[in-house]
Formats: sequence, structure tokens, C-alpha cells
Amino acid sequence: MRTLSFRQKLDLIVGCFVIGAGLSIVFIALRAANIAAVSDAGGYTIRVQFDQIGGLKTRAPVKSSGVLVGRVKTIDFNNEAFIAEVEMVVGGEYKFPDDSIFSIVSSNLLGGQYISINPGGSEENLAPGTVVVGNSAIVLEELIGKFLFDKAGEE
Repeated sequence: MRTLSFRQKLDLIVGCFVIGAGLSIVFIALRAANIAAVSDAGGYTIRVQFDQIGGLKTRAPVKSSGVLVGRVKTIDFNNEAFIAEVEMVVGGEYKFPDDSIFSIVSSNLLGGQYISINPGGSEENLAPGTVVVGNSAIVLEELIGKFLFDKAGEE
């Protein structure tokens, strides 16, 4: 049996370290993305109509009281009403009243957005496949534009 030289042993150790570091990075990335938090199985879908979705993306979180309760599944454009329709999957263990308020809010200053559900007080819960109207996203550029035009109009 042939013995390994010092250089070969060092290369083997460094190679194992690099592979371990790569696997650790993949594991951390999957945990940070929270990929498996809410799956389509056991959940139900709700369609929410928005005038403006801002930078909302598919797989964006759906939260209520800061707790992840679902994920955005698809984002479509309704050609008849000229509005965006967001289909989300909510975990089956979460039930929301049918007068709940759906809003698009920013999660940080970098522009990440999610859908927030503020539960209402109705006795009836949202049925799977329900279509509701939500509060549109606030687009920072529009806000700045309105502020500047309002200031220009005062002078």
C-alpha cells in the first residue's frame, strides 16, 4: 500500500474543508430562504387583487402578526380590470375572517416586500379560492414625486 506524501495529505484536507464549506453555505442559504416553511400540500389558495404591487415577487412571504403563514404562488395581470392578481398559498392550519385586510408592505429599506394579513372580526372564514381586494403597495418613487410637486406648487 502506497503512503501519501505531505503535499497530498494537505491537498486532501483542504479539499475536504472546501467541500464542507460549500455544503454549509448551501444549507445556510436554504434556511435563510425558508423554502420549506409553507408548502402547497395542506394549504389553500386566496387570490388578492391590487392596483399596484410594487416589487412583490413570487415566493414572497405572506405574514400575519409577523408570523409566516403562506407564500405568494403566482402574480398575474387581469386584462379586463387592468389590475394585478396575486395568488397565495396559506397554510391549512391558519384561518382568517372574510373581512381580513391584505396589504403589501416593505420588509426592509432595500425594497423587499411581503403581503401582510390583518384579520377582521367576521364570524365567517375565507373559503379556498376566494378573490378579495387588497391595499396596494406604496411606491417610494411616487411618494417622492408627489412631495416634490406639492412643494413646487406652494412657491
